[in-house]
Amino acid sequence: MNSVRPLTRYDAVAMSLHWVIALLILLDFALAMSFSQFNPGDVLYLPSAYDLHMAVGMCVLTLSVARVIWRLTHRRPPLPDMALPLRWLARASHFLLYVFMIVAPVSGWLVLSLRHKATSVFGLFRWAWPSLPAIAHMARPERVALHVTAALYHHFGRRDAVLIRMLPLHTRRRGKNNLAGECTTAPVSPESPS
Repeated sequence: MNSVRPLTRYDAVAMSLHWVIALLILLDFALAMSFSQFNPGDVLYLPSAYDLHMAVGMCVLTLSVARVIWRLTHRRPPLPDMALPLRWLARASHFLLYVFMIVAPVSGWLVLSLRHKATSVFGLFRWAWPSLPAIAHMARPERVALHVTAALYHHFGRRDAVLIRMLPLHTRRRGKNNLAGECTTAPVSPESPS
């Protein structure tokens, strides 16, 4: 009689990949915050944050591809007993996490392809990401179209302020322009009437 014991836990490789990728994503997010939210001289500004961000992103991409391959070639424990909608939601959220783990670093790869820039891998060696020919050799009008598409995605898809902070009409409507061209509106307190 050849009975296969049911799995109750993930194997050591799956767990290791899971936690290492999770920690690297958190580190990469912190590095991105350092070079995007702070200026040189600020306490939380790290001069090498951009290079480290790209190196960590490369590690996330490599380990995520390894994680997907491991997931597809090895058994995993079944989901606990739960209603069908919750089971579907759990599977969908897992799938979206895998998509994020691949798409986020690949988007950085696209940026580096546009800039023809090599990445320092933790200061050990420089590695040129393979340029994606469709992006790296794109003509200026096509790059502009890609830029416009990205701006619209930020505005309508992510609903962040990337597009709005570049619109001069928005700046004039909400506040005065200073010499640096930045918006100088005073914050509105929640108690003040509108």
